[in-house]
Amino acid sequence: MEPLAVYGKSLIESNTNLSRSLSISILGQNGNEIPFETNSDSIEFFIPRDPNLRIPPMILTNKTFHSLNLTTDLPISIHFEIKANFSYRFVYKFDRQSSFTNSIEVNQSYFTFMLDNQQTVGHRLLIFGLQQENQNNCEEYEYRVYSSGCYYLNKENQWKSDGLRVGPKTNLSQTHCYSTHLT
Repeated sequence: MEPLAVYGKSLIESNTNLSRSLSISILGQNGNEIPFETNSDSIEFFIPRDPNLRIPPMILTNKTFHSLNLTTDLPISIHFEIKANFSYRFVYKFDRQSSFTNSIEVNQSYFTFMLDNQQTVGHRLLIFGLQQENQNNCEEYEYRVYSSGCYYLNKENQWKSDGLRVGPKTNLSQTHCYSTHLT
């Protein structure tokens, strides 16, 4: 997996030096910032990615399973794109679970799937793959995996993600975020 952009002091290398950010403040009549929080409806916004970003190519393989280390300090969402000319079951599990408890039947040539940042929090390893019915090996297929996240800087100038969730409209050109506050 190749990160599209990194936050803060990440040890992960990226394809770009430029992360995009969005800053929103609500100011009172005296010019002081007014905190904004919501209990029910989230604030929805989109953060564009660097337009000069080098998009990682799809990878051609017949490998059944793949693993990803989820070694960032902050939770990330994982996005999958798969092109295959056969029906399969997309399976995944976190850490060292004994079996694949999560699976999706796929009967289309192009498939996208996202595990949002609330699903990956606290996990260190993700194993995913394709299973063809009644076959030990997979036919050739293409896939791409990338990550994204929604973060804010707190008063101590530290990156945080509480109250933020990566949305389903995230893609290679934008990150879709939901927030319960403007911090």
